Amino acid sequence: MNALRLNRYALAVIAATTLLAGCGGPQAQTGGPAVNPSALHLRMASSSGCGSNCCPASPGGAGILPDGDFSQTHNWGAGWFTWKKHYTPAPGWTVSKGTIDMIGSAYWNVDGLCSVDLDGYSPGGIESVPFRTKPGASYTLSFLFSGNGETGPTTKTMVITIDRQTTEYTWNISGGNDAQNGEYSTETWGFKATKHFSLIKFTSKDPYGSASGPVIAGMSITKT
Repeated sequence: MNALRLNRYALAVIAATTLLAGCGGPQAQTGGPAVNPSALHLRMASSSGCGSNCCPASPGGAGILPDGDFSQTHNWGAGWFTWKKHYTPAPGWTVSKGTIDMIGSAYWNVDGLCSVDLDGYSPGGIESVPFRTKPGASYTLSFLFSGNGETGPTTKTMVITIDRQTTEYTWNISGGNDAQNGEYSTETWGFKATKHFSLIKFTSKDPYGSASGPVIAGMSITKT
């Protein structure tokens, strides 16, 4: 981990500790970058875990995707929290690979929403809980997409998977085209359900060691 990343992590732990102490919640662990927030995980796994400090809701909603805008999870404000594999950063979402950063709505401006950097202190991914779909029916996924420009790689790569269908997205941070500067796009992807229950995965394909990755926010799935 480079020094910039380590300093950023330390500030996040301090911010998390302050936030949780203020609302009577458990203290964030400060033993090093490999955070294992089991007590916090249990607190935030339910829709009531964010209390009165929840992330903003997307005006368009999340459709049939559980908590696609992260409006049922704790808002880290101008900070973030790093989650590792198997933990639940938001209701309906699990870290499926490596580590991810749950970013507060004021850390950068991705339409004023909370977001996820898919590269925590390593490339990671998230997956949803299964949600009801109709086999053979067509659906549209929409989401906000950007990249963390703090460090390389210059091109951030993400793969989306649902019902064995995949698509790849890339984001180039050259020239300040990044989340730090409020740069993002609205993306859509159409797919056909093959099961009565589906789940979706967002996975970073950045090289090993990347700590600044693809950024996603405001996900929704609607039947078309």
